[in-house]
Amino acid sequence: MVGSAGTGTPERLPAIGGWRHVGPLVPAWARVLRSVILATNLGWANLGALAVRGSEPDRLKELQSEYVAHAGEKRARAYHFGSQGPADVFSNHTSHTNRLVPVYLFGGKADLEAVTGVNSRYRDAAHVTALYGFLPRNTVNPRAVYADQSDLYRVQKAAIARGVKHLFIVWFDGLDWPTTQAAAILKTGKIYTEGKGSGLIFQDYDAGGTARYGFVVTSPTHDKNTPDVDAQTVVIPPASLGGGYDARIAGPDPWTLGPLGPQAPGYLKGQSANRFDREGVMSAGGVLHAYTDSSQSAGEMISGVKSYNNGVNVADDGRLITTLFHQLQEQGWKLGTVTSVPFDHVSPAAMYAQNVDRDDYQDLAREMLGRPGILQQARQAPLRPGLDVVLGVGFGITSNARTMAPQGRNWVPGNIYLADADLAAIDVRNGGPYVVVHTQPGVDGGRALLEAATAAARRSARFFGFFGRAGLDHLPFRTADGRYDPAPSIGRRGEPAPAETYTPADRLEQPTLVQMTEAALTVLGARPDQPFALFVEAGDVDFALHANNLDNAVGAVYSGEEAVRAVIHWVESHSNWDESLLLVSSDHGHYLVVDDPQALAGGR
Repeated sequence: MVGSAGTGTPERLPAIGGWRHVGPLVPAWARVLRSVILATNLGWANLGALAVRGSEPDRLKELQSEYVAHAGEKRARAYHFGSQGPADVFSNHTSHTNRLVPVYLFGGKADLEAVTGVNSRYRDAAHVTALYGFLPRNTVNPRAVYADQSDLYRVQKAAIARGVKHLFIVWFDGLDWPTTQAAAILKTGKIYTEGKGSGLIFQDYDAGGTARYGFVVTSPTHDKNTPDVDAQTVVIPPASLGGGYDARIAGPDPWTLGPLGPQAPGYLKGQSANRFDREGVMSAGGVLHAYTDSSQSAGEMISGVKSYNNGVNVADDGRLITTLFHQLQEQGWKLGTVTSVPFDHVSPAAMYAQNVDRDDYQDLAREMLGRPGILQQARQAPLRPGLDVVLGVGFGITSNARTMAPQGRNWVPGNIYLADADLAAIDVRNGGPYVVVHTQPGVDGGRALLEAATAAARRSARFFGFFGRAGLDHLPFRTADGRYDPAPSIGRRGEPAPAETYTPADRLEQPTLVQMTEAALTVLGARPDQPFALFVEAGDVDFALHANNLDNAVGAVYSGEEAVRAVIHWVESHSNWDESLLLVSSDHGHYLVVDDPQALAGGR
């Protein structure tokens, strides 16, 4: 039920002598002891990154490999991707969808019911018009119980006004209800087909009776735009597809198809719909609505303003949009972002940056790190101080003709995501404000990260972590069984793609998402009297689902689950659920369809 309290027994995560992370400052014997204690208290099924399931067969990898090898054959499968239905080809869609996505909220000051159920703005035409700037067809639903993604901004801001001092957002990029269901079933072997479900910590954790669950519409205002990166202006072309949500087709909740759904399965594919999809939608009396991209989706969650795809906190009319992170910084809060993908990919960037194009990476980095860039040149925008913690990937990846094109005339050759001069300027060793740590050959990345975080906290400095390597723009996929051995994927044009492989050096030199989260908490929580906000993204869930790779996606969900666990541990050790708020959600869904849950339950 939307807005109902979560079920399950509250988990009390052991502080173990006040330790805030397992890192190089803790003796090896103590780290082993802590792992044993955690296993005893939390249960082996929830340990995720702490262990691999020995010699058990990797059934999901076997299924994924088989499905990719025979992707074009029409046959029954445990799961498929796309609108084609069961017993057909494996994939006909490798992008986002217009599905509802789940929201999990924890904290006594948060009121999800204020925007769901009878308070859904989708029940009223005037409210829907105000939301999109026009009235999308077939979008008003007098019985809607879902909220809009932009409503989450209102929920967070209201909770802060009531006294929240620690805001945590854990963002599973691309995670929808079917992917959550698959991950939970694979973990527990227990099947569910409706409701919040159980098996993952954000499904089961009660947070002292404050847990709430709901779901939101993610659609943008428009799918197309014509940006001028150098002038920082944008035009929405007349041919752009508008957003909206038709519950008659897509369903009243994430697990129920609407009565017209079987007639128009291509509706969810939005702007990617083919002729057959469009004909199905028309036959049902519907129209296509655009699915969102990550930029406007993350932006509306943190600003409350719905906008066009591919922009970063810029409205359809070109106005620069202020985010909640901006407001909190002006009130003295510390701010941090953590991601398993490039640090200035658009979900973390949207917490703080503004740009007409999400691919103007070097300028997004400048904004996140407090450096002057295109907004000051083209729009005379004020220069903000930058985030206090920025951790992510992108190190070692250089630009080429394709990646430099969206970055405008001020693009600097070298790293795609961060100009060398900006990296040097922010470093404390050169008089900058950030303790900097990055991938180094032969160096344990997790240990280096946590040591640098401790140093940054000790000297009250900011903290920048830059990981990855050439050819690896995300943290290694841990995969569903924890073995870091991915199965093959589907390429964006529908062709089979080989599995990623990782060397021992990759595993050594790259930290994990939970280590990044713990490092960020070390820095942000160094002063108990100072409030802070932390955004953590399991961005590789989206990477995996674009590749139609459920094995990688489930592993990425488990990695994100460990980050949620670290946040819960911090709150229970250093705060409480009256002054802390945790929001777990996603920017959009993909088109995974679980055809045979029992086959997944048997593939643990």
